[in-house]
Amino acid sequence: MARRSDEPNPEEGKVLSPEELDIADDEHVTEIDEGRYVVSSDVRTDDTYGNQASSDSASESPPSPAPDPEPSTPEFSDANVHEWLAEQMADSNARYGFDVTAKFDGDVDQQQLASNDIVTVFESFMLWYGRQMDGSTPVEEVLGILLSESNVPVRYPPAVIKQLVRSTQLTPDDSIADLLEAVEDADGAEL
Repeated sequence: MARRSDEPNPEEGKVLSPEELDIADDEHVTEIDEGRYVVSSDVRTDDTYGNQASSDSASESPPSPAPDPEPSTPEFSDANVHEWLAEQMADSNARYGFDVTAKFDGDVDQQQLASNDIVTVFESFMLWYGRQMDGSTPVEEVLGILLSESNVPVRYPPAVIKQLVRSTQLTPDDSIADLLEAVEDADGAEL
């Protein structure tokens, strides 16, 4: 609804005169000219424009409140940090996850993931770990080297072996020696 031009604007308000404010007797107000005042919130003003003088006595200004004490910094230990991380992981809605801090040649890196897909979690962890090893070697090669050099035997499902054989274009008439040669010629095999 439009406002008529003769109606007062409530946002502009009325300009108050010094008499309406009744500030002349306030100890924090000093008149510097007729109709001009200096108002101070915590110190008294003197008769000189722009200069402020401190209160003569402590009784004239209210005492300053004591500063709030600094919040205490919690003591962090391996135990409570690990407990906090475990709680965070337990509170997530995902069925699987990891939160790892690792050191690689002096560099520290962290990785966290939570998901309902166990393969995604494992794959993400392995890819992250493989990338940390060597930036110049492809991740799949790094992972292959790590698995082959570890003392953990890996058991591959038969479908993976069949996929390997099919990727070499060999037939049932070819020998195991032919399979090994094809894998060597391809500079490795993806399983």
